[in-house]
Amino acid sequence: MIGQAPGTGVLLALAQASRAHTTVGISHQSWRQEHTERDIDPYGVVFHTGRWYVVGHDHLRDSLRTFRIDRITSVTPRAHSFTAPDGFDPVAHLTSTLAQGRYRWQVEVTIHGPLDEIARRLPRSAVTLTAQPTGVLMHARAERLDGMAHMLASLEWPFTIHHPDELRQALKNLAAQLTAAAQRRPEGLPQ
Repeated sequence: MIGQAPGTGVLLALAQASRAHTTVGISHQSWRQEHTERDIDPYGVVFHTGRWYVVGHDHLRDSLRTFRIDRITSVTPRAHSFTAPDGFDPVAHLTSTLAQGRYRWQVEVTIHGPLDEIARRLPRSAVTLTAQPTGVLMHARAERLDGMAHMLASLEWPFTIHHPDELRQALKNLAAQLTAAAQRRPEGLPQ
C-alpha cells in the first residue's frame, strides 16, 4: 500500500537541511502508529519506488536510520551542524536497507545467467546478487511467494530454487494458471 504524499514543507525542509548539513528535529509516526520526537542529521533525501525517504543519523537511537517522509509531520531546524561520513551514498544505503527488510519468506535461488544482465532485470531494493561458479546466487525476501514466482518466471534464464520449498508450489500454481489461460478459447471459436 502506498503511503500518502509527504507535505511539501516537510520535504523541502529536509532537503534544505541535508544540503546545509543542519540537524533537524522531526515528529515521526512509525508504521505501528507510535509517535516520537527525535533529532536527525539528514545525510540525504531519496525518492524510490513511489516514496520519499530521508537517510541520516538518528540522535535518539544513535544510529544510521531511514525514515519515510510521509510519516514525518513536522521538521524543526536546530542550531547544530554535522558532517556526513566520507563517501556516504544515501541511494545505495536506502536500496540495501529496503532489500534487508522484514518479510515472511527468505528466498535463495541460483539464476544460471550473466550477473550484469540479471542485475539490470531485478530491482536492487528487492534482491542481493552474488556471482558464483554455477551462476548468480540471488537472496531475496518476500511477503508473498506468488509475486516471487512471477518475478522468476519473467526471467529468460533457467534457475534453481534452494529455499523455501514452498516457492516450488507457487511456481507450479503459476504454471497451472498460465496453462489454463493458454488453453482457454473465446466462446464461439472452434476448438
